[in-house]
Amino acid sequence: MAPPHCEDDPGPSHRDHPPPPLIIPEIQFPFAGPPPRSDSEQLRAHALAWAQRYGLIGRRGAHRLSTTALLDLGLALCGRAPTHRAEILVCWYLWALTLDDRIDDGPWAENGALEGFITSVQALTESSGAAPSGQGRRFEDPMLAVLVDDLWPRTRSWGDDRWRARLVRHLMQHLRAQATLVHVRETDTALTLADYLPLRRDSFGALFFFDLIDGAETLDPYEPPTDAHRWNGMREHAADIIAWTNDIHSIAKDVVCGERFNLVSVLAACAGMDWPAAIESAHQMINTAVAQFTALAAEPAGHPPSAATDPDRLRQVVRAAGDWHRSVSRYLLHAADSAARNDQPVDLKLIPPTLKSRQFEIDPYPLYEQLRTTLPIAYDEPTDVWLVSRHVDVKAALTHPGASNNNYSWQIGPLLGHTIVTMDGCEHAQHRALLSPAFRGKALAALEASIIAVTTELLAHMHGRPQVDLIADFTAALPVRVMAHALGLPAQTCAEVERLKRWCAIGFAYMGNYRQDPALLTGGLSNRDSFYDFIQPHIDARRAEPTDDLISQLLAARIDGQPLSETFVRAYCAILMTAGSETSHGALANLIVNLLSEPGVKDAVIADPELMDNALAETLRRNPPLQLVLREAREPLQLPSGTIPAGATMACLIGSANRDPDHFSDPDTFDLSRSEQATSHFAFGAGRHFCLGSMLARLEITLGARLLLQTFPNVRWAPGFKPIERGFLNRCPDRLEVVL
Repeated sequence: MAPPHCEDDPGPSHRDHPPPPLIIPEIQFPFAGPPPRSDSEQLRAHALAWAQRYGLIGRRGAHRLSTTALLDLGLALCGRAPTHRAEILVCWYLWALTLDDRIDDGPWAENGALEGFITSVQALTESSGAAPSGQGRRFEDPMLAVLVDDLWPRTRSWGDDRWRARLVRHLMQHLRAQATLVHVRETDTALTLADYLPLRRDSFGALFFFDLIDGAETLDPYEPPTDAHRWNGMREHAADIIAWTNDIHSIAKDVVCGERFNLVSVLAACAGMDWPAAIESAHQMINTAVAQFTALAAEPAGHPPSAATDPDRLRQVVRAAGDWHRSVSRYLLHAADSAARNDQPVDLKLIPPTLKSRQFEIDPYPLYEQLRTTLPIAYDEPTDVWLVSRHVDVKAALTHPGASNNNYSWQIGPLLGHTIVTMDGCEHAQHRALLSPAFRGKALAALEASIIAVTTELLAHMHGRPQVDLIADFTAALPVRVMAHALGLPAQTCAEVERLKRWCAIGFAYMGNYRQDPALLTGGLSNRDSFYDFIQPHIDARRAEPTDDLISQLLAARIDGQPLSETFVRAYCAILMTAGSETSHGALANLIVNLLSEPGVKDAVIADPELMDNALAETLRRNPPLQLVLREAREPLQLPSGTIPAGATMACLIGSANRDPDHFSDPDTFDLSRSEQATSHFAFGAGRHFCLGSMLARLEITLGARLLLQTFPNVRWAPGFKPIERGFLNRCPDRLEVVL
């Protein structure tokens, strides 16, 4: 059938009008699949080890890929390639899969970043000659580094110049189509069906992989070139079949995630179809493409048949892709039944929003309401975590004796090793008892003097300036300088402070890398090494001549009569510096927003400075900088709203629990007089792992805000400025433009 054409705006997004339950059809192909390979497990193990070695995936990603069918399509692409080339082909598949997730999951590809990535890929693959060994070290992005150091040098010699030019052309078409879709998404531009179809063919990348398969099997279907038109036609039909099959299977995920660029969505918008009709139309387009492929394959070839031009090579790939899309877990998103199958209704109300959705970065609170109301305990397949959203459940999860911190073994273990963050039980209690005195009693009083001194100095630098950004000049600098002073690290000059801020921000992003972005995986490790090189002379100096700072206390500490290892000392310096800076900065920024934006709050606090404690408590409840913490279930956990299976990772959604109307009256409203419930938020966690530095954080934030208002009682937003919360790991504005 001919696809419908649409010239007009495709109308309102399906996000405004959620479709009824969808039925995903059983898509059958009259093709045989590829024969099984005896070396499949070897190929899988090689690809996982390779991806971890080059920083494309971490422990979490390796476990997921080894326990699911996500790599199966890559194995099926190998056809009859010898093992040494099949290994490289599966690595290419994993590279492309990682890039696809990276583009889809959050903000990485936006604001021109993907275009810059594509420019680098083009320069690497179109340059003459093999890349010099080690050249990739100039790339911070591991996906570029592995391309220049490994993938391209090992692949470029698989064929002649014509094959190589075709391969690069299809790779660039693949990447540019993805960049176009990102731009369309950023600008909220409407796509017609005529626009979408060629973009979809290229964005899936099947033509690029057909070229790779040719090279891996040492076959050239374009030699002699007399049959090129027929072979190109078969490849294009095969690529369309694979891409459109993907769209049908991913329609439920795309609707829930607000992704408009899906064949079914475009058909529904352009042709004015309802959802069942759009799905059926997409299915018919696939059947038509199968018939067109079959007709071309049956035409007599212009030269004697050969293995290179055997249509079965393409048939096997199409069948393998269809089987993969039908069975792979990333498209089976029912929260109540992750084993939902084709030809059964898919109720979108029972599919949770995924933490990988960009909407969590923009405004998570409507998503929280949806979860609390409909799916209080829900499995989020793309991140492999269970979402816990109600106050009663988050409290139970954080305080349950069967909940463990073992999740930090993949969150932060590769960075800092085994520390208090990953510990449980008696070991955790010992290390917590060791560190707690540094944030209480006399030690806290000494830190109070440091807070006052640093705040006074920062505020003094603002005098006489017509406009100030309180993020750059105040909220980000204050906690960094206070914690650096506590540890005994230099943080007086702007350069010293900026360097510490950068280390803290990267370290914190690594810890919260639930999207498992490769740049954070590798950047976190190099960032740690840089920080360790910086602090080592200070550790050596305190060992030789102790003072009263935290580094000296760590060196003097004993557990079971034994001193802490050097590894522990360095890791605790990194943890204290990072945890003591990032969330305190976010909380102080959010407090300032409420002081200046909420009617009457600033005046009330100036009149009664004791109310600053209430203002902070209400800010931490309504606008917590840290929106979630993870835990792992040692055993099946019976929470009030449902059960978490043993071994599962839980995302305790602090930002949701803190706005649960079953626990807080009028929860979206900032209420300075909120009293009895003011401290029952989870901004500092709960249970055995309640934030060790909570007393310091409260003191730092309230003192800083009080002194700000005392020094500049007329502080107000700059003309035309409106603060906007951003982010999910540390949610706060990135600018606070004020006049003093």
